[in-house]
Amino acid sequence: MTVALGQTDIIDLDSWDVPSRDLNRPDRAIPPRSAWQIECRFRQTSVRARSSTLFSRFNRHYLSIQTHRRKKELPEKVIDLTFVEPQPREIRDFYYKLWFAAACLITVPAAIYSLVPTSLWWLVPPFGVAMVLAAVALRRRRHCFEFLALNSEVALFSVDAADQARVAALIESVCTGIAMGQRQLPEGKGKVPLAVSEMRRLSADGVITKEQYEVIKRNWFAL
Repeated sequence: MTVALGQTDIIDLDSWDVPSRDLNRPDRAIPPRSAWQIECRFRQTSVRARSSTLFSRFNRHYLSIQTHRRKKELPEKVIDLTFVEPQPREIRDFYYKLWFAAACLITVPAAIYSLVPTSLWWLVPPFGVAMVLAAVALRRRRHCFEFLALNSEVALFSVDAADQARVAALIESVCTGIAMGQRQLPEGKGKVPLAVSEMRRLSADGVITKEQYEVIKRNWFAL
């Protein structure tokens, strides 16, 4: 596959060589499992989602993510942290609008009832809807840190923000791995084929979709 970046810049993505052995990516491949040197492990469980995720950073700038959900093991994700944004994006989504709607469905009918006493049965429907909205908001609330693919808005993986002290240690370890990998990248357009090659691997492994891969690829070619 050959890509033209300009009138004089032509990159062959299928024959581009890695510039440094320090990247530990011979032939653009993930190191074999027998050669993994684990440097950090962190397990995160969620009772609400009935899931358990094990994060393992290995060989300086690689991350393995193994998830069990409802006793089913999901495909393992292996990510080269070299091509991840240096800092995560914090997501706080507590569905305040749903909570506000639930509060209104409780307080407004109650206020009307206090002014115009009538049968309590007509309060049941709004109270029931309020309980449903509150349950949905509680179940769908989200506070996490998302790690994005380098030079994109595509999330490669996320870490739940619960247990902040241990999560902060994991994030620090991941960011250290990102910095280690990115120090070995060439300057300018020389990093484009490496990044596109890694994103193509993640797409083939199902970590990102083909559509997300195309978006990321366009971002890199636009540099």
